[in-house]
Amino acid sequence: MLSPDDLIVAAATVPAPGCRAIVRLAGAGLDRLLATLFVPEAGAALVLPGQPPRLVAARLAAVGPLAAFGPLPVDVLHWPGPGGPIGGPLAEVQVPAAPPLVEAVVAAACRHGARLAQGGEFSLRAFLAGRIDLLQAEAVLAVVDARTPAELSAALSALAGGIGREVDLVRELLLDLAADIEAAVDFADERTPDAVPAADAAAWATIEERLAAGAVAVGSLAGRLAARDATAMGDLPRAVLVGPPNIGKSSLYNALVGRTAALVADEPGTTRDWLAARLDAAAHEPACLLIDVAGVGEPADPRRPAVAGLADRTAREEIARAEIVVVCHDAVVPAGMSPAWLPGAAVRVDVITRCDAAAETPQRAGLMTSSLSGSGIAELRAAILAAVAGLPPRHSSATRRLRVALEEVGAALAAARQAAAPPGGAARRDEAVVAGFVRAAVEGLDAAQAGDVGTDLIDRIFSRHCIGK
Repeated sequence: MLSPDDLIVAAATVPAPGCRAIVRLAGAGLDRLLATLFVPEAGAALVLPGQPPRLVAARLAAVGPLAAFGPLPVDVLHWPGPGGPIGGPLAEVQVPAAPPLVEAVVAAACRHGARLAQGGEFSLRAFLAGRIDLLQAEAVLAVVDARTPAELSAALSALAGGIGREVDLVRELLLDLAADIEAAVDFADERTPDAVPAADAAAWATIEERLAAGAVAVGSLAGRLAARDATAMGDLPRAVLVGPPNIGKSSLYNALVGRTAALVADEPGTTRDWLAARLDAAAHEPACLLIDVAGVGEPADPRRPAVAGLADRTAREEIARAEIVVVCHDAVVPAGMSPAWLPGAAVRVDVITRCDAAAETPQRAGLMTSSLSGSGIAELRAAILAAVAGLPPRHSSATRRLRVALEEVGAALAAARQAAAPPGGAARRDEAVVAGFVRAAVEGLDAAQAGDVGTDLIDRIFSRHCIGK
């Protein structure tokens, strides 16, 4: 496990030209490092111990690689103490978004005692300090990976802690309930305000209502989690349709997703950008993200028009990210595609398109399909989903942990409700058994919120974050 006291530095924005870029620094010795790298404007003080967070106008100091840029104005947002977003000293330096300048600030910090932060190290410190939970930490990664407005909106909602806060509320509800029931066990001979005598029918009716309310709340949480997964598709395995232009890939895409999502025309290059839709398994569980990209030739032709060349590059980028490549061959054209540049780690599924238009059955390997007649579409969908099922787990997911935990919590509450109203009547009711089931439900939520999460899981979750996050 990385030390939360190490002095670390990293760029927190992408290395591209723009208006502003941010370099993030944190750890023991931060004040000394800031005083070395930056000179405050006249009348300002860069470091004021014990002061609240503030924005300080400063200039680059003439040290190391920073000297080449002169006294360039910068802004330093400084959290001096443990009350900041990561539970320790933190600074975000805002500079003009010139990659050489950002690299110089990072290099100067490393020369004066800092080390380059590892992926997710800032988020890890926030988690260890209790500023964010695992769901929010995972949402940081989802924000970075978001490719569509819907994905970004869902990730930002998760980052705001909507689900996590509701889990905390349900936990408090169940914890109070467990305490009230256990009062009947521990103080059976005393009539405390929280005691629930076994013979008090009215009190147990209230307990049963509270158990029912807890079960409804857990069910609502599970529904919200499923709805969020239905919106945020960035974490699904990616299956990309690959092939030359104008061989029916978009028609195949429409047939697989069951709707007209992609534009289809008898003209090469109709698809310019990439389209994505969920491809679901029979049990309605999300299986993969099916992606239709522009047709690509082999090799890439640098003489293609600018727009077509950009579409080709975009397609190749999406193909490089794919876990599954569905390589499309045209039944009408004898020469098949043999793309040696496909990602070697991806699972390959070969398919023959437009079999209805071929004069004779193509003599080549692959699933025979016709988007027009629907022939072979179900078999191709099954082959893609089978390939998805064979993929190794992508990473340990906090969301998956919560989904499983909510199922277990729901089962514990169902058992508690049955024990609170046993078939044999109140005489067969056992307060200790009811309290035990409720306590098990609380422990399940604690586990989902990283109450007993191991270091291996923490490392896997945060190591997938970008440097600087």
